[in-house]
Amino acid sequence: MSSFYSRALSFASLAFLSFANADLIPYIQDEAYDRGDLGSYPLQTYRSSSLNAPRPNILASDRSCDDGSYIFMNPRGHQVPDPNPVILDGAGNLVWTLPGKPYGQTYNFNVQEYDGEQYLTFWGGDDAIGGHGQGSYYMLDKTYTQVREINAVGPTPGDLHEFRFTKNGTALMTVYDVTPMDLSSIGGPVEGWVWDGSIQELDLRTGELIFQWKSTSHYTIEDGYNGYGGGGDSPSSPYDYYHINSIDKDDFGNYLVSARYTHSVTYIDGRTGEVLWQLGGKRNNFTDLTAGRATNFAWQHDARWHDNHTTITLFDNEAESGFASADFSRGLKIEVDTEAMTASLVTEYINPQHILSSSQGSVQVLPNGHVLLGYGYAGAFTEFSANGGVLCDVHFGAASRFQSGDVQSYRVLKGAWTGFPNTRPDIKIDGESVFVSWNGATEVHRWVLQDADQPD
Repeated sequence: MSSFYSRALSFASLAFLSFANADLIPYIQDEAYDRGDLGSYPLQTYRSSSLNAPRPNILASDRSCDDGSYIFMNPRGHQVPDPNPVILDGAGNLVWTLPGKPYGQTYNFNVQEYDGEQYLTFWGGDDAIGGHGQGSYYMLDKTYTQVREINAVGPTPGDLHEFRFTKNGTALMTVYDVTPMDLSSIGGPVEGWVWDGSIQELDLRTGELIFQWKSTSHYTIEDGYNGYGGGGDSPSSPYDYYHINSIDKDDFGNYLVSARYTHSVTYIDGRTGEVLWQLGGKRNNFTDLTAGRATNFAWQHDARWHDNHTTITLFDNEAESGFASADFSRGLKIEVDTEAMTASLVTEYINPQHILSSSQGSVQVLPNGHVLLGYGYAGAFTEFSANGGVLCDVHFGAASRFQSGDVQSYRVLKGAWTGFPNTRPDIKIDGESVFVSWNGATEVHRWVLQDADQPD
């Protein structure tokens, strides 16, 4: 249940009263919302609290989407006043958000399990560093108390793109080091510098570095599609030719890596670091049995294994910083046969408004088989049936501003969560009316108001 509930209550009318209404309900298929008439980022505010949250516009809904789990997102952008982690319930109401801005910019908000307990996890730090970030990773327990701060190993702080737990008690993270490289073949300096997109896997208990892989040891600048537009002439302005943005580890101990600027998903040996194969891009190793539709993705994010390592999902942006190779972004489910080395497109997940997202984005296969897409640079998320039918479609920013960067969320994810905040409920008394909320209390089903003629 959502914990931000309020209603004006009369002291004179009832001694015991239950209520469960937010101040304002979400918009429903509101054209003015998407035109931007209500602003780029319509907000839900509260009488009992200074917190705010996105007030979404629900364009399509299906009862099967509201399965008791929650939406995890990081609204941010030019028009987002408080860019913090946010949990929403299935109806679009606020459950929890982080007060203040103690971690700087935050990304990659999720619920993950470690040592039998659930934790809220996210990255926090400086994201104004050439399309990635430098910061730390955080874990909050069920009381919303920070219990861990985790840092990458080495001189470079951890990157925002990935912080993913494995079932073996380790964490996968991305790091962007700076490495010298000859850039003359693409018109850059001979003594040039690049961002070296890297994997680190750390033991969560000890902080020990278990595995590290660097893109510069396996890929060259000629593998990229990111045209050279200057830079790379000093360590303070490296050129980004690879741009790692997701890591998944399988039961064989190997890694599946998405690299945006090479239009590729790479499978890496977890012992040697050898590239075993590549899907998409200039070094594609697969024969596409669906006329290129499984391997022609571009500028993609969030590649994941499914179905006993026989299918891969990813968010196919098809766009990057003003350039688009297609009219819209899409989610893909791709079947791969790593013996025959063939690939086939199984399902496309396409938003009915044909949203084009020039950066970020996520695809999550849910336990019930539904597929959730977050549209990254565009403030929207959509839940699909397994075969690609639209079930629920939600905007948390005006559609007319999707290409502006006004409202974004790096990923939008869904999961179960139980929160027991160690704070007290907030209450606001206004004349004969009372407003109450409790940030993060998922187990509140109703409020009971009691009054007395005399104090105890």
